[in-house]
Amino acid sequence: MAEELEKQNRIPVPEEGSEEWLKLNKMARVSVPLVLVIFTLGVFMQQAFNMIYVNIGDQLGQPGLAPLITSIPGIVLGIVCVIYGSLGDFLSLKKMITVGTIVFILGSVLGIFGNLSIWFVIIARTVQSAGWQVTGSIFLVLVSKYISKKDRVVWYGLFVAVFRIAAALGVFLAGYVTLIDWRILFAVGLVALPLLPFLSKNLPDEHAVGATIDWIGFTLIGAFACSVTMYFTDMSTFWLVAIFVTLIAFIAYVWKAKNPFITPKMLTNPAFVMTMIVIFVGYFFSYTISSGCNNIGMNVYGLDSAQVSNLLVWSSIVAAIVGLGAGPIIKRMGRKASVILALACMGGGLIFTAAAIPMGAFWSICIAPCVYYFGTSFFYQPIVDTATLTVEAEESGRALGFNDLIQALTGSIGVALFGQLMANGAMPDGSLFGTTAGAASTYANVFFIGGLVVLGGLLIFILSMKMIYSRSRAAEDEA
Repeated sequence: MAEELEKQNRIPVPEEGSEEWLKLNKMARVSVPLVLVIFTLGVFMQQAFNMIYVNIGDQLGQPGLAPLITSIPGIVLGIVCVIYGSLGDFLSLKKMITVGTIVFILGSVLGIFGNLSIWFVIIARTVQSAGWQVTGSIFLVLVSKYISKKDRVVWYGLFVAVFRIAAALGVFLAGYVTLIDWRILFAVGLVALPLLPFLSKNLPDEHAVGATIDWIGFTLIGAFACSVTMYFTDMSTFWLVAIFVTLIAFIAYVWKAKNPFITPKMLTNPAFVMTMIVIFVGYFFSYTISSGCNNIGMNVYGLDSAQVSNLLVWSSIVAAIVGLGAGPIIKRMGRKASVILALACMGGGLIFTAAAIPMGAFWSICIAPCVYYFGTSFFYQPIVDTATLTVEAEESGRALGFNDLIQALTGSIGVALFGQLMANGAMPDGSLFGTTAGAASTYANVFFIGGLVVLGGLLIFILSMKMIYSRSRAAEDEA
């Protein structure tokens, strides 16, 4: 009975190749480019603000609050990721994109007044993130449900390439924007306004009959994500207790509720859970690398943010170029080999960055990060595809939501933890790479630890990949 109720509370996915599926496939191919435009705007601003939040804090006379420009939107991003992905299983994609885009535009308008207070900037970025993420979630739902199985990695590759191109622009232009007026970044979001009519016309408007939104479940998982991130921000006992309380409450709710947005079956699915663990460990340094390289440039080599941007942007360009061609390569290599290559490059790239600090800015800020970003181009497509294949097709939106939640959550935790280590000058007495005492050693040790963490994710994947693929729908085409 419970399983029948659960199936009623989601939009059925037509069989691939059927007349109904072909109609939805055509709509998906038309709407995806429009969705990607707004997604590009959001990524551009996210990466730009991640790069220059320190500069904004200094200009507004609140350097101590500056990390909140990144961490609080990161928390909200993680929460709405799982909400949007889950809602995509039973609510109208047309209505979701309309509401999300309007929220994104409102955040952009608010940010134009950011010079009045740093809290205007924090709130504006939070509102923007809450609205912007709907485009990423809807893209992934469209691809996972209405694009043919054999072509999905190609579309995921396009998604990664667009992300990297937008990130490259954000990193490159952020330093120069600080020389003019950083509020220009918020104004860019207004470009989304004229796209609204076209989006609403070309997205499916189906919804599950009688479906209800699980506000209690979303609130509990949001409270848990917030508690985890806040604990790693200030390490207080209150937030540690909150982590356990919200986690226990969420698990108890899922097991007792009649129709929770995440079923006990998903939470006890070992293939799904282990895939989420690999994603959590693999992306732990993802929000830290750009701000870390900015710190290395400013505090070790005496560069300004614009000069750092000129060096760091090449790593995003490499990732974008690789991302464009990664889809066909991943199809030939297979998911397992691609994930192994990706995590090896990501972990190795961070260690290379640490080792390259004594070599100069060109090697540590320009060349070494390219290795990390090269790896990210081979990680996203196969690991996301794997996550969706560990659950039923009708639950892919929820799986994608959890994937996005884990990515945002682990990135926020990482930047809070490693950001504090860098800000406090931890481990300054030297490193394995011969750096001088002081800031250089701090950054070398932080990047080295980050690299070891990511390589730990590689080890976890190697030990668990046989189980993951044997228990998923990927088993039929993954040797």
